[in-house]
Amino acid sequence: MVALCHCLLVLTVDGMDNIWFTTFSELGGAQATLTRFLLLFFNGGAAVIVFFVLSGYVLGLSLDKHALTIRRTLGFYTKRLFRLYPAHIVVLAGIVLAMVALFEYRTFDAASAWYALWYHEELSAARVFRNAVLYNVDLNHIAWSLQVELAGSLFLPLFYLVARRLHLGLNLVVFAALVWLSWWSSNLYLIFLHCFYGGLVLPQVQGQFKHAFCGRSGTALLVLGGLALFAGYTLAGPQSLFGRVLIETIGGMLVIGWLINPDNDGRAFNRFLSRGVINRLGKYSYSFYLLHFVILYGVSYALMSAAPAEVLLALPLLFGIALMAVTVPLTYWLAGLVYHKVEVPMIRAGKRLVGN
Repeated sequence: MVALCHCLLVLTVDGMDNIWFTTFSELGGAQATLTRFLLLFFNGGAAVIVFFVLSGYVLGLSLDKHALTIRRTLGFYTKRLFRLYPAHIVVLAGIVLAMVALFEYRTFDAASAWYALWYHEELSAARVFRNAVLYNVDLNHIAWSLQVELAGSLFLPLFYLVARRLHLGLNLVVFAALVWLSWWSSNLYLIFLHCFYGGLVLPQVQGQFKHAFCGRSGTALLVLGGLALFAGYTLAGPQSLFGRVLIETIGGMLVIGWLINPDNDGRAFNRFLSRGVINRLGKYSYSFYLLHFVILYGVSYALMSAAPAEVLLALPLLFGIALMAVTVPLTYWLAGLVYHKVEVPMIRAGKRLVGN
């Protein structure tokens, strides 16, 4: 969803140069209205929130396998670094090489304000270093979520110890406290912590409300969760990061809660997710996520260099869909290479290093 969302944000649509931050009441053209409607379903921000919730759930299950000692906690941190950091460095190296060899910043009349934000500053060793250590993320802006994921991983062992020792009622109190922290804080690393805790407590929610997540009530919860994910940004408003994150976190918990219920294993939605291409995309998703934005930027750069602005501005939605058709398969292929050549070997190296 992140990739499809970004494809629709490249071009100015009906005079709206930042359609993502435009409310429905401000829209003035048919293409802008349809684009904004499609962004309800291609809500990239919601996909990121689901990833954070899913991280809390999956990492919590991995910690369930052994007693959490100091040694195992250090091992957990080591494996997370080996899981997340090498692909980031490889993609960043590719971006730097492309900028040195191929890139010259240009402005385009058809480009959106969102597209024009990136890569206008000169490349320097200091800038590359700041991006490599994730102090800045202006060379691959989607790496902001990697900053959050690493911060969430840092807190996760502590959250795990708390969550596994409390009953559901008290865990909901802790979750509410983290929601309050998200509302109170403007710090990027603190705003999303409740997403990870929500994932951690999902097994407990499943244990007490297993039957609610199957049958008709399960379908209702799945639909409700989907609506929260699709409409959270619109309901909360472009300026309310806290509201959007909270609505999408609850939506993500409902959808994941339905998916992990064993009574739903044979349902059509689960069968769809287990299909070959979809299953592989799940494996490649991290590399895909790191790669797509920069590939989209390059393909869009070539498109706007070749096509007259008036043509692009006349049919921005059509060209946005064309960008999807070109960049998604290309990114999928490259993500497969990075997954097999970088992610898998480094994940194995991290496990060998900690003896697990």
